[in-house]
Amino acid sequence: MFYTSYASSTGDRGPVQRFHSDVQNEIFSMLGRHPRNEGSLQRAEPALGPAPPVLTCRSLLVLYSADYLNDTQCALEWSVFRERMQRRLWQTGEPADALVGVLWRADSLVLPRAVAKTGQLLDDLGEGYQGPGVGGLQRDASAWERYRRLVRRVAERLAHAARSSLPAMATSDSGAVEPCFGPAHKQRTTRSAPPPSPHRPSERHLVLALLAGTRAGMERLRQSVDTYAETAEEWRPFRPYSDEPAAAIAGRAAHACGVDRLTVVSLDDANADPLRETAASAVVVVLVDPWLTSDSSFSVRWERLARSGARVAAVITVLPRLDEESRHNASALREVLARTPARQLGAVHHEAGSPVSLRHAVAAVMADAFAAAREEGPLPDRADEPPLENTAERIVRRERERDGWLRHRGTWPPLVTGTPRESWGGG
Repeated sequence: MFYTSYASSTGDRGPVQRFHSDVQNEIFSMLGRHPRNEGSLQRAEPALGPAPPVLTCRSLLVLYSADYLNDTQCALEWSVFRERMQRRLWQTGEPADALVGVLWRADSLVLPRAVAKTGQLLDDLGEGYQGPGVGGLQRDASAWERYRRLVRRVAERLAHAARSSLPAMATSDSGAVEPCFGPAHKQRTTRSAPPPSPHRPSERHLVLALLAGTRAGMERLRQSVDTYAETAEEWRPFRPYSDEPAAAIAGRAAHACGVDRLTVVSLDDANADPLRETAASAVVVVLVDPWLTSDSSFSVRWERLARSGARVAAVITVLPRLDEESRHNASALREVLARTPARQLGAVHHEAGSPVSLRHAVAAVMADAFAAAREEGPLPDRADEPPLENTAERIVRRERERDGWLRHRGTWPPLVTGTPRESWGGG
């Protein structure tokens, strides 16, 4: 529901955790204890980009301090969430006042104009907290009642802000957001790309093509529609275990495997040819919701995909094990999917039943795609020259290459148990 952003470099983790928990418990008392009402706290460890909850949460709680304004990660997370609020305004014409800020420490704090004009900055409200800040008020035993009233007001604003949905942001899009403050505000650092190899593309480009429905469309196909939203990009198939969209889970796995560029497209009725601009060297991975096979438009969407000429590396069927309705209908859904054009594309197939298995499947596809790209070299000069390796040696080498990608590029254990391009199913 909400995400708490603070400057983790200041050593305030304990007091911040207490404040986050107090706000969380107050929200539970108002809305009930349910996974959709849970919040997330920024990790203490530094990260290269915004935390995944920033891309999907409905409201943001910011603990302002001078250190916060000088923190690269805080600036990026704040700016990404502001961009999501701007996108809602562009899409609907309705502003989203979903950013709630409090003064954590007021010492030497001067808010930039962009920060002061964005979201709700909790004013003094007669509580007398702005001098010491929330952190100081929390440490003052005589200010207990004032602290509790402030927690209640913060929870009320976060709960009210969360009533309006915000468009989720893809991981690839967050990398293009310019920080509104912080060290990188004037000059962002850029990562130098490795020199292109003659045997592989200069850019590793992954396209995630989503074959998933929306809440409005799925209401006539199944009983439970809690996992769907207004767009396919916001499809969260692993609720209530995980509130992260499938596209975001797959995107993080792809970036861990060294993808340079990630594009997310929706194969829906409104987009006649979403892969028209896709380069021939791009790797296309299709995420399929098997419930959508009951829709009459499924075969039409699939035919468009087949006619696009894109190089589809894999089709991943997302059939979550924690969704009781999907679990009870798993056999029927697999059978229906087998009768659709989905099995006629000539791509490797996986089934993902959890966020972990989805990450593993994407990592396997990326490892195979990168290994295959390295093998596209020139043929020997002499036609009668024997190959450098036989089939068995090539299989062993490919297994080792895939093992290297999974072991060193991702945050999960290796999965290599079979030959390359083998589908491991819903692990």
